[in-house]
Amino acid sequence: MSTQQPRSSLFTKRRAAAAPQWPDPALSRRGLVLSGGAAITASAAGCSWFSTDPEADRSGGEKGLEAPMLAERVEAGDLPPVEERLPKEPLVVQVTESMGVYGGTWNSVVTGSADGPWLWRTINDGHLLERSRDWEEIRPNVASSFEENDDATEYTITLREGVKWSDGEPLTTKDVEFAYNDVALNTDLTQGIPPELAGTDGTPLELEIVDDYTFIVRFSGPKPLFRADMAAGVSGQRFTMYPRHYLEQFHVDYNENAEQEALDAGYDGWVARFTALGNLWSFLWENPDLPTLLPWVCKQPISDAQFALFERNPYYWKVDEEGSQLPYMDEVRFDVTSDIETMFAHAISGDYEFHSRHFNDNAHRADAVDNEASGGYTVVELESTYSSDMNIAFNMNHRDAALRKIFQDRQFRIALSHAIDRQELIDVLWNRVGVPSQPAPRPESRFYDEEFAAQYLEFDPDRANQILDDAGYTAGSGGIRQAPDGTPLEFTVAVADDALLGTIWIDAMDMIKDMWAAVGVELHINGQPRENWQNLVNEFDYDLTVWTGDGGYIDETTSVYWYMAAGPGGGAFFARQWSELRTNGSTTEELVEEPPAHITEQWDLYDQFLSEPDPDTRDEIFKQILAIAKEQFYAIGTVQGQGAWAVVADRLKNVGGSMPENPTYGTPGPAAPEQWYITEDK
Repeated sequence: MSTQQPRSSLFTKRRAAAAPQWPDPALSRRGLVLSGGAAITASAAGCSWFSTDPEADRSGGEKGLEAPMLAERVEAGDLPPVEERLPKEPLVVQVTESMGVYGGTWNSVVTGSADGPWLWRTINDGHLLERSRDWEEIRPNVASSFEENDDATEYTITLREGVKWSDGEPLTTKDVEFAYNDVALNTDLTQGIPPELAGTDGTPLELEIVDDYTFIVRFSGPKPLFRADMAAGVSGQRFTMYPRHYLEQFHVDYNENAEQEALDAGYDGWVARFTALGNLWSFLWENPDLPTLLPWVCKQPISDAQFALFERNPYYWKVDEEGSQLPYMDEVRFDVTSDIETMFAHAISGDYEFHSRHFNDNAHRADAVDNEASGGYTVVELESTYSSDMNIAFNMNHRDAALRKIFQDRQFRIALSHAIDRQELIDVLWNRVGVPSQPAPRPESRFYDEEFAAQYLEFDPDRANQILDDAGYTAGSGGIRQAPDGTPLEFTVAVADDALLGTIWIDAMDMIKDMWAAVGVELHINGQPRENWQNLVNEFDYDLTVWTGDGGYIDETTSVYWYMAAGPGGGAFFARQWSELRTNGSTTEELVEEPPAHITEQWDLYDQFLSEPDPDTRDEIFKQILAIAKEQFYAIGTVQGQGAWAVVADRLKNVGGSMPENPTYGTPGPAAPEQWYITEDK
């Protein structure tokens, strides 16, 4: 049996060495006041906010208090002075290596409309709170103060005074009120209250507006993870992504002509128009007129051209330690191509300042390293947080009852796990670097269970055949086994071939196809663009699929969809419809089958987890959820590899080296791209 031993990484060493400025609120029942003033700006002591001669050395070169392109607009009378554009107390970003200089374009790439997560990872901002680079701290962002009561049922939040939308209008609690009452609670615009805005019983929070910058939220019961929600992804922007002054014109409650105007503009109605023009958290920012809080704002949407272009926000509300307004780079450009080899060719030619998506697998690693000098970039290893680089999920909610019965058979899944030669996968596809692993927390995780991670990993075709024999899967025609009801064990795996590790997934499943054929299971491979694959899994119209093992480390308790029928992004791949039931309380189609007791037991435990104020007790509850996942063996893992990698141009500064690769972490977001800078043109 292959087993894993706990191992350290650069990331865990950094975690151990870090001395957080802000204690993790999960460590106490009562949160701290996160002041946006003294503590966070202490590093700028000795430098006046608008000093032209700061004491600190500028190792990156001379710069002013704003970008030259903005200074020109001020001179022309098109913009107010920078001190009038910044908040009363701008958020100070501590640079990673050196003070930067203004200018340049960050070039990157996306595959198309379904690749919006890369936009979220790279140029996003606007959360009430934010995570630090080492993930240890939750600290101020748009909110300057964030207080909770003793039982975590009430939170008092103060917005950073003077933050402005990208068109210069102030951000106030009027925007918060609009975002909650007129968007989140509007059933035409939002189907089901977002879970971060409701208690664990599903009751929407109560919002009280205190003044222009302060508001209070109250939950029906304890909501101890609300602070973490407000520092994550879409969740942390629920109150700060809808500029009321702009969006009121499209909302029927504020414009009685909104419906007719939408129809006249070619939309199906006001809801379709509002969603198209004001839905920042959809997978693409398509409306250049939509005011945002991002460091760069949309100038050319992807739907209009072969590339998307984002330009610096003149009202961005963060500064460096010398008081110079961020971001340093003028633009971010995303070329559009669905061809991974075309992307890679551009990468090794040095055309991307930073990129860590799609081509950064083992198959391309050696060539990327070989071309570092000629391409003028460095290959930076990213630290894997996945339980496995490729987990395999059979669809337990399949519409076909006969297939559903097979896929729900735990013995069937155990047998097919024993039929996989993971060492061969490692030797052939993972460059001989990796260890076999099931979908379970990694050794770095406080939830690590070696037995869980290592169960059913032995490559033993004889044992696999015996398990299938004992379970009643007998030999059929053409060497393909059949279930007791005569259904052949012949299935199709749906693979997103332009996903993060899509190329290696296709190759791996092609090898597994031969391994499973040896025990009487016929597998077909259906590789397709991510958009098509996404439709299949969302409509649970697939036999089995593969995806990365999220939830291995950092995001164990949030990306839970390998451990239970729940989670973000549609939920568990092994039980998509049950996940929908858990999330919405109903399903879009008739429920194919009621969830069994072990599924609902996990749901009950997760409700307890979400409402438990004590962190140690929460951990014990989550371990119970994992114990059920271990027993049920919902999905099959393969190889825990060495992690992905990024190309970082030598001319790009302040990236700071390695970081975790994780969707919850949002690589590279916590590395603060707004303080990255370019030292010379390509």
